[in-house]
Amino acid sequence: MAELAIALPVVLILGLGVADIGRAFYYREAVGNASRQAARIAVLSPQQATGDGACAGGGASQSLSTTIPPASGNALATIGNEVALESTSNGQPAGTAVSGATLTVTWHCASNMALTHATATSTDPANTASDAIDVQISYSMPLITPFLTNFIASPVIIRADVQSRVQY
Repeated sequence: MAELAIALPVVLILGLGVADIGRAFYYREAVGNASRQAARIAVLSPQQATGDGACAGGGASQSLSTTIPPASGNALATIGNEVALESTSNGQPAGTAVSGATLTVTWHCASNMALTHATATSTDPANTASDAIDVQISYSMPLITPFLTNFIASPVIIRADVQSRVQY
């Protein structure tokens, strides 16, 4: 009994720590996959109106943000729903593993419009990245191991950043 009383807390903390590491890996993959999916959708021509709407306020770049899954009527609803479907357990956006994550899409702008691949040319190297869309997804993962919260801030922020070229 004495040995069990001494060893059990150590074994439980190690077991829960391994579980937290496994969960962090799972969420890192889910966030990475979701951000790549968001970039794939954001660069397609049906999203040009969303990019132009974001750029209408002026400035070199404009960002739109939403939570995953997005509320209906949100400017990023199409992108956000596709992102949510990337890691869903039930085939619906509400079943996403990254529920509550923040999706931010940044369009680079000129003349209050989202830039396209036509603005970057091989003869103008200063303009080669002008048509990039930046996608960022941040997810807050709470730790389940109480002991680890003394050493690691909880929740742990898992973030993925992706840049992609516009296809329209």
